[in-house]
Amino acid sequence: MKRVVVSAVLAVCLAQPAMEAAAQTVSDNCSALGDIAGQVASWRLHKKTKTQALDQAAKYYKDDSDRQAIDAIIDKVYSPAGRGMTPDQASMIATADCANQQKKPAAAGQ
Repeated sequence: MKRVVVSAVLAVCLAQPAMEAAAQTVSDNCSALGDIAGQVASWRLHKKTKTQALDQAAKYYKDDSDRQAIDAIIDKVYSPAGRGMTPDQASMIATADCANQQKKPAAAGQ
């Protein structure tokens, strides 16, 4: 049930093109990146190729930092280590990776 809800929410978000002036970025939003990772894992499980996933991301994410973050997620999910990764696993891994990345600059500044 959770996977269906997350997939539906993400599909709605992906279907809406970013607005020019008020576009939000996802690269610093760990929960959003986790949701996207879950969707990417779902795509892989449903036989979407890595190229198709990258094309989909390019279509909806124009911000450079967003694209880098999402491309990294796609690379991880489509890597040999990502084989068989469930959407929930991908979501948890991406969320944790993001949170750890955000902690590094704060720890370095102390």
